Amino acid sequence: MKRKEFLRKTLQAGLASWSLLLFERRTLMAKSKEKKTERKLKDKNQAFKEAWIVALMANMDEQFDEKTRAKLMESCGRDCARRGSIRMAESARGDVGKLVQSLANILGKKNCFMDGNVVHLGYDKCYCELVAEGPERLSDTYCNCSTGWVLEMFETAAQKPVEVELLQTIKRGAPSCRFLVRV
Repeated sequence: MKRKEFLRKTLQAGLASWSLLLFERRTLMAKSKEKKTERKLKDKNQAFKEAWIVALMANMDEQFDEKTRAKLMESCGRDCARRGSIRMAESARGDVGKLVQSLANILGKKNCFMDGNVVHLGYDKCYCELVAEGPERLSDTYCNCSTGWVLEMFETAAQKPVEVELLQTIKRGAPSCRFLVRV
């Protein structure tokens, strides 16, 4: 190959590589900008969702008595359980201990155990898909939803009514959610 030909081909290869690098850089910059836009939109949507739930709870607290609010939110929690987790309770029909063991496998033995006919249930993070990311604090009304979830799960397993006592929740300002279930 002649020197002139060699220099021309080398220059072409260099220019092609440079063009490819510029194109790749532009693509990466565009993707980065896209991710920032998506993140801003997600943050905006999250803020809207949080504000809406806070307003809903404030309106419920203002317009309904405590018993009605609790009943309404418990119904929502029961419905939530029936939409997903209920299969775990159904597989334990007639054997609450089996449900406790299944939950302990997920939550840890310190967060789900039986002492006689009382189940101690707790979790160290909020599992509600609607509010886990925020807001940090909610009206006390909201966590009656969790009481309904626990009722539905344990009544399904026990095949009889149970009593659930809500001790504390993360969205009420506690470090964890805790329940006592009397079966």
